[in-house]
Amino acid sequence: MLMVCFIAACRQEEPKEIEPIEVVVAPVEQRSVPIYGRYIATMLPSLDVEVRARVSGFLGEMSFNEGSLVQEGDVLYRIDDRPYQANLERVRAQLQRSEAALAKAQRDVARLRPLYEQDAASQLDFDNAIAAQEQAEADVAESQANLVDAELKLEYTEVRAPISGLIGASNVDIGALVGSEGESLLCTIKRIDPMFVEFHMSDLDYLNARRSKQTYLERRKAETSGKSVEGFVNITLPDKTDYNYLGDISFTDPQVNSDTGTFTVRAVVPNPDRVLLPGQYTRVRLRLDTIPNALLVDEKAIQIEQGGSFAMVAMSDNTVERRFLVVGTRFDGSVVVDSGLEAGELIIVEGMHKVDHGDLIVPLTVEAFQARLRAEEAAMDELESNESE
Repeated sequence: MLMVCFIAACRQEEPKEIEPIEVVVAPVEQRSVPIYGRYIATMLPSLDVEVRARVSGFLGEMSFNEGSLVQEGDVLYRIDDRPYQANLERVRAQLQRSEAALAKAQRDVARLRPLYEQDAASQLDFDNAIAAQEQAEADVAESQANLVDAELKLEYTEVRAPISGLIGASNVDIGALVGSEGESLLCTIKRIDPMFVEFHMSDLDYLNARRSKQTYLERRKAETSGKSVEGFVNITLPDKTDYNYLGDISFTDPQVNSDTGTFTVRAVVPNPDRVLLPGQYTRVRLRLDTIPNALLVDEKAIQIEQGGSFAMVAMSDNTVERRFLVVGTRFDGSVVVDSGLEAGELIIVEGMHKVDHGDLIVPLTVEAFQARLRAEEAAMDELESNESE
């Protein structure tokens, strides 16, 4: 019986050696990291001008396509100009009468002056002649002013574009009475190159942006230019692509909205291709400050549980340490670690779900792992090519 037990014990397999698990690791980087503020923004025209009739009359012509681009000075509407043409002729005739009366008054003064000097004409007659000349001069000045007014009113019968931009729908139809006796707002024109991008910044972000200015002179220079925050904004379009041009901050509201704790910021952005339109919603990103000597890890390496954020650290003896971290802002696929790691430590970025604290590992660098994948893909392609022959 003892012999049987001994033989059975000898036949038991020896315990298997635990094989290490292959993982991909990346070092903790240390470098300066910019802090960005991200906001929902609205696109606004840089100019939004109402086109109004400056004289009354019936609309005779509309010379533009609604929704098209117009240039400054283009004729948009023509108002019936016949009453204003007739008024201009009447004023011109009045000017001629005034000039003729002035010429006669000047001749009367010229004739009476030598007689008055020789006591051959009375003081009263000479004074009357001088007064008549001055009255005639005033009449000529009034007629000249009336002529300018009449010419302007005739000119205003051609309603021209005050700016270049995108014209909206017409508020009036041909034949409508416009001006003081009718509808005066004819249409609107919006300048869309450049555009304004407007967003609302929190007072906390404002403080971060202010602290990034190192000197009092830098802050004063920004304030005197109408902007307590300076910089360029990156714009993300509704299709989540980045816009080709940056927006330059041109204005910051000097007062915080007490209800929302935010204030308005506006930037100017080029729009030569008409990609941006008034009223469009976009996202903008503004650099507020910089964190010097920040510790960065790949955001894939950060795991979260009830106790907080943690990462799997590859130790020098090829074991795993489960380490809790205090993390901060995210930046381009990485996470800033405020505490829990040191620069140069290796963090598991692939395979961290296969290991636990204390496990043995075979660490591969990201470069080595990618090189192996490329080699495997090349071998697979070659095998498929051979099978197809």
